[in-house]
Amino acid sequence: MADINTRGFIVTVNSKDAGDLNSLGAIKMNRPIKEYEAINTGTIVQALGNIKTDPIVMSVIYDTEDTAGAKELETAFFDGSTIPMAIELSDIVTPTTGNGTTFTWDGVVIKDFELNPEQDGKVIATFTASMNGKPTVTAAA
Repeated sequence: MADINTRGFIVTVNSKDAGDLNSLGAIKMNRPIKEYEAINTGTIVQALGNIKTDPIVMSVIYDTEDTAGAKELETAFFDGSTIPMAIELSDIVTPTTGNGTTFTWDGVVIKDFELNPEQDGKVIATFTASMNGKPTVTAAA
């Protein structure tokens, strides 16, 4: 088994770094299943639905002068627009040239936006991203 070198997660929005992550929720996918039972035989047939990703909550250290990804998240919220988003995990195999496992969605809607002042003078911006369907997954390298 190869050694895995870790670093922080990377979230990009419109190909821009979303900023200094304070927290990142789970990437949870599910597939609805509907069951049909034949009343004369008792046979059960399952119909599988499309894969969906649950909303992901993330927070970043807010910077009012930010022109990168955190600003993209805020703008998408206020405009009601969809944005591409990628989450790269910290499981890099090749330290200097590799990448972590990456989940990419084409259409993401920011459904919640919250600002929380902290005691140390920082402001934490929390976003809830509603993912559109199944992500494209790129393996770690």
